[in-house]
Parts: sequence; C-alpha cells; structure tokens
Amino acid sequence: MEADSLRQLVAHGQSYWLDNLTRHKIASGELERRVREHGLRGVTSNPAIFHQAISSSRDYDDEIRDAFAAGRTAAEVHEAVMVSDVRDACDVLRPVYDESGGVDGYVSLEVSPHLAHDTQASIEEARRLHAAVNRPNLFIKIPGTLAGLPAIEQCLFEGININITLLFSVPRYEAVAEAWLRALERRLEAGKPVAGIASVASFFLSRIDILADSLLAHRFGTAHEAQARSLLGKVAVANAKLAYQRFKHMVASERWQKLAAQGAQVQRLLWASTSTKNPDYRDVMYVEPLIGPHTVNTLPDKTITAFADRGQVATTLEDSVDDARQTMAALDALGIDFAQLATQLENEGVQKFIEPYDALTQLIEDKGRLLQRREGAEMLPEATRLLRRQVLRMTTEAGSGHPTSCLSCAEIVAALFFHEMRWDPADPQARNVDRFVLSKGHAAPILWAALAAAGAIEEDPMSLRRIDSTLEGHPTPNNPWIKVATGSLGQGLSAANGMALANRLDGIDARVFCLLGDGECSEGSVWEAAQFASLNKLANLVAIVDVNGLGQSGPAPYGHDTAVLARRFESFGWRAIEIHGHDMDAVLDALERAREGGPTAILACTVKGRGVSFLEGAGGWHGKPVERERLQQALDEVGDVQSQPRVEPRRSGAFETAIAGTPGSIDVNYASGAEVATREAYGHALAKLGALNPDIVALDGDVKNSTRSEFFAEAFPERFFECWIAEQNMVGAALGLAACGKIPFVSTFACFLSRAYDFIRMAGHSRPQHLVFCGSHAGVSIGEDGPSQMGLEDLAMFRALAHSTVLYPCDAVSAERLTEQAARSEGIVYLRTTRGKTPVIYGNDERFPVGGSKVLRASGDDQCTVVAAGVTVHEALAAHDSLKQQGIALRVIDAYSVKPLDVATLIQAAGETRGLVVVEDHWADGGLGDAVARAHDWLVPLRFLAVGSEPRSGTPHALLERHGISRHVIVQQVLALVNHPDAGRLRA
Repeated sequence: MEADSLRQLVAHGQSYWLDNLTRHKIASGELERRVREHGLRGVTSNPAIFHQAISSSRDYDDEIRDAFAAGRTAAEVHEAVMVSDVRDACDVLRPVYDESGGVDGYVSLEVSPHLAHDTQASIEEARRLHAAVNRPNLFIKIPGTLAGLPAIEQCLFEGININITLLFSVPRYEAVAEAWLRALERRLEAGKPVAGIASVASFFLSRIDILADSLLAHRFGTAHEAQARSLLGKVAVANAKLAYQRFKHMVASERWQKLAAQGAQVQRLLWASTSTKNPDYRDVMYVEPLIGPHTVNTLPDKTITAFADRGQVATTLEDSVDDARQTMAALDALGIDFAQLATQLENEGVQKFIEPYDALTQLIEDKGRLLQRREGAEMLPEATRLLRRQVLRMTTEAGSGHPTSCLSCAEIVAALFFHEMRWDPADPQARNVDRFVLSKGHAAPILWAALAAAGAIEEDPMSLRRIDSTLEGHPTPNNPWIKVATGSLGQGLSAANGMALANRLDGIDARVFCLLGDGECSEGSVWEAAQFASLNKLANLVAIVDVNGLGQSGPAPYGHDTAVLARRFESFGWRAIEIHGHDMDAVLDALERAREGGPTAILACTVKGRGVSFLEGAGGWHGKPVERERLQQALDEVGDVQSQPRVEPRRSGAFETAIAGTPGSIDVNYASGAEVATREAYGHALAKLGALNPDIVALDGDVKNSTRSEFFAEAFPERFFECWIAEQNMVGAALGLAACGKIPFVSTFACFLSRAYDFIRMAGHSRPQHLVFCGSHAGVSIGEDGPSQMGLEDLAMFRALAHSTVLYPCDAVSAERLTEQAARSEGIVYLRTTRGKTPVIYGNDERFPVGGSKVLRASGDDQCTVVAAGVTVHEALAAHDSLKQQGIALRVIDAYSVKPLDVATLIQAAGETRGLVVVEDHWADGGLGDAVARAHDWLVPLRFLAVGSEPRSGTPHALLERHGISRHVIVQQVLALVNHPDAGRLRA
C-alpha cells in the first residue's frame, strides 16, 4: 500500500484513524507498521469489529477460556477483552500521542449502547473503563444523545477524554460543542487545568446519504424528479461542510479564545461511517471533499486502500460551502425535513450499536462454553497420529484393506471418538450415548483402530481381516460395536435416520454421527435420506462427508469442491458447514456448531492418503496396503506417538429399557365367508399390536392407504413415519430403528421393495432382532394396474436372505395372526398380502405358528396334493370342489409359512398321494415352488404352476387364467398327474 496520500493528510491538518482494531493487528505488528510507515494517527473500536475478530480467529480463545474458568460472566469477559486490546493499542499509539503533544495517538472504547439514554449510568461506566484501561491516550465513546450531553460534560470535567459519537445534525453538534466548552470552563473555575483534555465530535456520513437517497427516490416519477436526482449522494458531505463552518465560528469566539489561552486544545470534528455503501458512488467520496485543519477521518481498511491507491489530497473542506447550503435548502424545498431525518438516524443508530454489542456478548458466551467443552482437545493431534500409524500397520499386516481412505478421515475420527462423542468404551449395548455409523465402510480399519485405542475392544488390531477376527474388512455386527453392517455405499445415512428417530421416541438426547465418503454421495439413497432427515427435523443428526476427491478408479465427480455437496444438503433443508478436514480446530468448531441443531452436514475437504507423501492425493492406491518394505517410511512420516489417548465414559442422560417382547394377544373377529383383503387385515392387526407394544413402529412409502398401514398411522402418529416414494431410505431407516430395539413394520407394494433390495440384503447381514416387511399388491392377481405394479420376485428376494422368515396369508384371520407372529419372530420377516378381497376360511381362534401349514382338505382317498399360499389357496379350494364332483379327492395345503417350510406335512402328503402340485402367484423361479423342490428328495412327481410369461393388464380372474394358476388349470394339472400311467405309486 502506498502511504504518500495518507501521510499528506497530516500536512493539510487532518489525521487519519483506523476504523478496525483487532488483536491480530496488534500482535502481528501490523498496527505498529501502519503507525510508523503509513502515518496512522489513531484507532477506533466497536463491538461489530470485535465480533468479527473473535468469531474469525483464535486470538482471543485463551483469554476467554481462562476468564470463564475463573467464573466471570460473558458481559465481564466482553469488557475485559475490549479493554485488553484497547490498552495494547494505546501503547502502540503512545509515541504518536507524545510526539503530537496529546493531539493524536488516541484509541477509542465505547460505553454500552444500552446506556445511550441513561446519563448517570453512562458517567459511571465511562469512569470504570477509563480506570480499567489507565492510559492517557484513551477516548471513551459516548453517543451525543440528549441524555449523553450531560454525561459528556461531566466526564470531560473529570478529565476523561471523550469521543462523542452518533452525530448527524449541526444543532446537535452545537450542543456537543457547548458541553465541551462548559466542561472546560468548570475545570478552570474548580482550579483544574484544561490542557491535556481531548475530545472529538464524530459525524456519521454514509448513513445520512443512505436515508436521504431513499427519501429522494420517493420523488422519482414526479415533477421534482430532476431536482431529487441532483441531490443523490450529496447531503452527507454538505451537512459536514456546514458543521465545519459552525466549528470555525466556535473557535473564533472570545469564549474559546480564553480557554485556548489557558492551554485548551480544540474539539476536533471527526468524520465517521466513511465507507461508501452505494457501489455507484466513488469509494473515496467521504474523504476527498472533507480534508481540512482540526479534523479526523476514521477509515475502514477498504477505504484506506482505495485512498492510498488513488486519493487526491487537497484542503477541500471549505470549498463549495455555498453549494452545501443550497443542497440543504433544496432538500428542505422537496419536503424532506433534515432535523427529522437526523432524529431518525440517531434512534436507528442507537439500535444499530445495541445489536452488535449484544451479539458480541452472546458470541463470547457461546465461545466460552465451547472452549470449556474443548478441554482435553490438545491430545487430539496425538490421537490422529496414532490412528494413522495403526491403520498403516493393520492393512500392511493383513495384506489388503483401504488405508488411504482411512488416512483422509483420521482427524475426524479422532475428534469424534476422543473428544466429541459421549460414549462408554465398556458398554457397546448402551442406548443413552452418541452413535457412530461408518457409511464409508471400507474405512473400517480406522474404526477398529479407534475402538482399540479407546480400550473398547480387546482383539489385536493386527488380526484385521482374519477369518477368526471380528475386525472385518467392512463393519458387521460380528463386532458388538457395529449395529448395522455397512460397506455397500450409500446406506449409512438412512440407518442413522432410524437411530435418530429411535432416540426421539425414547427421549434420548444423543446425537448420531454418520461418516460418508464423497464418492458414495453419487448414490441417490443419500439424498433420499437427506430429504427424510430434514422433513422429520432430525436435529441431532450429523452427516460428515470425507471429501478426499478420489474414488476407486479415478477422481470423484466434483473433486474437492465441497460447495457442490453443501448446496445439495442445503437444498434439502440441512445446515451445511464446509471445513478443511485436516485442521483439527476447524473440525472441532464444526462439531460444536452441529450441537446447535440440524440436521447438519459437515463437508470436510481432505486428502486421500494424508500424512504419507507417496500416498497423498495419489491415484491407484484405493484398496491397496503399503508394501512391507515401505511401511517404515510411511510410519516415520506420520510421526511417533508419545501418549495414549483416553476416553472418559459419558452418557447423554438416564434411560430405562422398555418392555421385552409383545405381551398379550390380539383379538380377531371375522365372519366366516366374509370377503376381506389380507392387506386390510394386516392394517388392523398392526394397529392392535401397536397398542400392545410401544416399541412397534411403522414406516410406509406413500401408499399407506393401500397397504393399510394408515390404521396404525391414525392410532399412533408419533410412531408412524411417512417415507414417501423413497424405498431405499425407508428400509435403511427401519434398520436403524431395529438396531435401537424397535420393531419396525415396513409397508409398501411388494414390487417396490425390489428397488431397495440392496438395503434389504445388507439388513440381512446386520441381523436385526426384529424387522418386518409387508409387501402388498403381490402377483398378477392385482389386476388391471399391469406388470409394473405386480410383485413377482418378492418371495425369491426374501427367501434368499439367510435366517429370514417368509409368511403368506390367504385370508383375514391368517393375515392378522401372521402379522402378530411377525412381531414376535426374530430377524427379518416378510409378509405378503393381497390387493383383492378373499373369503375368510379360518376361525378366529385359529393359530398360525411360524414353520407350520394348514391342511385344508384331506381324506383317506386323496389322490393328489395341491400346495398353495395366498390367493392360490382359494383357487386350490375351488379346484378341490370341482374335482370332487368328478370323483377325485384332492388334498389342499395352505403353505402360509413359505420359509421355514412345513416339510414334515409335505412329506406326509407325498407319501399318501400320487404327487404334489405347487401353485403360486409368483415367477416360477425362487418362490414357493423352489422352496418345496429343494426341501426334500421327492420320490413322487412334482408339478409347478407359476407365472412364466410377461403379464399385462387385465382382470384378476383373466390373469390367473392366462398365467396358468387358476382353479381350472389346477384341475387340468391334477387330472394329468392322476391319469398319467407313470404318475407314481398308489398309496398303500
């Protein structure tokens, strides 16, 4: 910055002061350099400047933390911080004060703006601040309100230097000058010296033009528009020039001359609020026209730079005074009362002082609390190194793994596990703790390293990926700390949603942290989850995205541009915080801000492979460990660890476990033969179960009026979660709820569950205690909606899961009883319900144990057995009646438990009849037929009737006929089997 133009101001009688005091400027030597090299003559401070300095730096942290630790209030710390900086700035400016004989070298500190209309309180605070700073070159700022005038006079009388602020009008300036004169005269009368008493009267400029211009704009479109336009941006300078004329008149008076003869120095005019707010105006418009003797101009950094670069220096303050008078007269002629304008500005000005003053106090209070909570964070860099070292050693020992994906998030994991999270390393089953979900599951080594370092696991971290170790390549519940299996990317945030919901239901004030990778944010399920979290106001949910810029095979879609992801989260209603993910202070700040409520997304810009030179940002290392011969180099670059991090067990509050299981039994009441859809019965049963067990929750994908989960929603709205058309998140959230002890019922059309099958597959690996799915509108029997709505793969999907249960009721009674069984069954249970109504065939007291079946028709003359489930049970019963008229006895079995299958009953039927015909409204592959076929080495003929060709719209009856699963086709198949010469042996 060129300083010539700034230095030249002094030669023209004007001092320039800096309108920006920060501790950094003092500590870095910048303030001293400006004094020495650029001619700076003074500094003013205000709460808004302090707020910016404290919020954007750590320069004040130690003082704030120590003050709060000593029991001081936020207001006391606020004052202490300002006093400290002002005192230090006074010391820097002291040479200017001494050299100028007390004319310059001042630093200003204001009394609370809340006292602007309280004379006595202003005097008392001015005295206290004056004594606290204890420097001769201190100005106490008091606003020139009516109540401020006597305070100004009294303080000046007592020898306190005063900067009178918030002046807008010439009459008010004259009152201020009168207070100055009276104070000095009183001192003389009291035998006190007047030399060394300093004061400035501060006129605020840009605020005048802002309001005046807006009033002038009201005249646009009238006959006075040209006159109004000619005054734009001219009122403030004109007013200042006229104020200077009053100043000259005062110093020329005999009254002043007597005071000057006693050594009094003039009360200079100070131009404040000199930054140009209107971009159409010159950025030095409040400097160049107001240069003259006995004046001060306080300039913000931007204006200083502009004036140093292109400012023109000349004594201009008394130029165009007549024009100034004409400007004010023209303003009055347009009906704009400047006195009223000045009063409005004064009132607004007090409030504009109060708001940043209060904001600064609140900032200090918030920061003080945060800094107190950050006690112990000094060991986090050490913990970060430990995690990096352990990850490198583990993956090299295993010969596989993803070390670079771990190294990029080391600061984040260290901050969470060793500082931010409330958890107990001795209790992996605790509910009243913060939870961590590692959505980027390939970073499992750093999770194991953190748990080991915290003493939460006893397994040797070097056992990573061994078949006898729970420290697997991706997290699974084989390790007790893992509640949901991750590794199939894009699923963790949905599970975290469910956990946050469970916390809300149980009144647990704990947070759920989910660590994602930037690559997995290409998954649509992440944004399904983001929408759900926002709509459900999951304030205690924190998503942290490790934006390391690299995927498996190349760069991530947006590299390190965290703003892209921030905008996406914000568009879903999240609060987004962008940080440098290797700056521990930034990580801690973000985590602390996340406590304020959310959901919150922290977008952490990181470097893949951080800490090791040959890994940092390098491609081709995803999923590859460091070779043994290079391991030591990598460890040396990470650095040694001198101490072991500790975790203090913490809980989020008290929590009592709810009842275990579902007590009692539901009442079922249907008339025999009544036509009721099984989906209807499912809805009624679900609502009844909800009354028995408060841990039962329901989720639906915008079809609750079809699946009939609406009955539960109406009865228990706080336990029902509308997931809209986002089935992946619905399943993931249900899994998260299940991981927290809830019994979720997930309802949607059976066909739409296929969209979420990867989530269902991973739920299987998570092994929840209870997780129920209900797929309605299954099979071609739904009718006219056509193949897009027909669930034909669902039985195969759920049968393929290890340890799953698949139930398929055929009437309302079995639907209610099987829904009840589902609530009591462990693991994943799938219920298949039907759109159309079917007749009630069971009595209300009938029981339906899992793994059972019902033999609906049987006799000693049965020649063949039909095995059916759901809608085909009724087709089989109709076929039985038709065959009976032909003299053929048919056994009918309702295989309502598709998995586990009642194999014993089927074997008995096979032994007593000539063959088995399995009929199902499902694709031929993977359904009931395959379940029967693989259940036993059958020695009798098996026939399978299933959907084998592409369906189309039609009536349910026509579709059953078309696809060969109707009663007529069953009759034909049985006749062909019975009449075939090689159909098998006759029963004994």
